[in-house]
Amino acid sequence: MQNPNAKRRTFLKTASGLMLAPAMPLVSSNVFAQDNSVVVGTWGGDYQNLLQKIVNPLTDSKVVFDTGNAVARATKVRAERASRRGSMDVCLLQDVDMYDVSLMDVLEPVSTKSIPNLANIFEQFNTGYSIPHIFSAMVLVYNKEKIPTPPDSFSVATDPKYRGRVGFSDILFVANTLFAGLANKGNTSSFEPGMKFLAEIKKNDPKIFPSNEAVAAALKSGEIWMTCMWKARALQWQDAGIPLGFVIPKEGAVAVTFEGAVPKNARNKPGAFNYLNTMLNPKGQVEFAKAMGYAPTVRNAEMPPDLRDRVSFTDSELKRVFAYDSKNLVDGKVACLDYWNKSFKAGA
Repeated sequence: MQNPNAKRRTFLKTASGLMLAPAMPLVSSNVFAQDNSVVVGTWGGDYQNLLQKIVNPLTDSKVVFDTGNAVARATKVRAERASRRGSMDVCLLQDVDMYDVSLMDVLEPVSTKSIPNLANIFEQFNTGYSIPHIFSAMVLVYNKEKIPTPPDSFSVATDPKYRGRVGFSDILFVANTLFAGLANKGNTSSFEPGMKFLAEIKKNDPKIFPSNEAVAAALKSGEIWMTCMWKARALQWQDAGIPLGFVIPKEGAVAVTFEGAVPKNARNKPGAFNYLNTMLNPKGQVEFAKAMGYAPTVRNAEMPPDLRDRVSFTDSELKRVFAYDSKNLVDGKVACLDYWNKSFKAGA
C-alpha cells in the first residue's frame, strides 16, 4: 500500500514488534510555579504508570502528569498556541494525532542537538517534530475458551453467534475504524470503508468501553469474546492470565507509533527535551518491551532473543501490517469521531 509500510516492516524485522499504578491527578495551577518541573500530557492507566516507573527515574526533572484523552490534549495544544506559556511541556499522542497537531506549526522542531538519543531512532520514525516512543500494530484478539478456532478475518464480528460479544475501546476510535475498514476492502488512507463496516457490526450489538483496561476486564469476565487491540496489550493480558489468542487478519492490521513532542510555548523546554531524550533511553525502551510488549524505536536497545521474538512479527504477518496514511486521514478524522460518537457508540 503506502511506502511507509516497507519501512515499518524493515524496522520490525530488525528491532521488533507494542499497554499501560493509579492515574495521577490532573495538573493544578501551582504546578507551573515549580521551575524544575516538567508537565507531561498523557493518557492515564498502564502507560502512565510505566512512564512513572521506567522513564521518570532516569530524568533529573520533577514530572507532573496532565492526564486526559488524546482529543482533549490535542485540542488544548492548538487552543493555547497564542498563549505565552502553555499548560504542557511534553505532549504525548498517537502518530496520526501528532501529525494533525503539527500542521498548526505549534510544535518545536526536534534534532540531535536538543535530543541526542534521536540519533539512534530507526529512520522511518523521523518526523522532524516528534520523537517515536513505542511501536506496535492492532490485531484481532479473541478468547480461546469461547472461540477455539482462531478467526482469520474481522468480518466474523458481524456473525450473529457473536451478538453482544464484540467489544471496542472508546479511546481507540481512529484505529478501530481503520481496522474495520480493512475488513471492508479498505486501506489506511480513508475512514469511509471502516465507518460502513462498523455500521454492519452495530447491528450485532457491540459493546463500547471507556478504556483499554475496561476491555481487558470484559474479556476476563466473559462479557465479550472478541476485540481489536494493540498486540502489545494482548501480550500483557495473556501474561495476566486471560486465555487470549490474537491474529493478524488476512485483510491486514494497522500499525501505530506513540510519539512525544514539545509545544512551542512550553514553560520548561530544556526539561521537556530532556524528558523526550530519556524516553529514547535504550534501557527504558527494553523495559517497556518487557512490560508492555511494545517494540523499541531505537537501534541500540539490545533485547534478549526471547523478548525480540515475543514482540516481533513474522514475515507473513509483516506483509499485512499497514502504516497510517496520516496526510490523507487528517481531513476525515472529525467526521470519523462524529460518526463514532453519534452513530456507532450511541446506545451501546
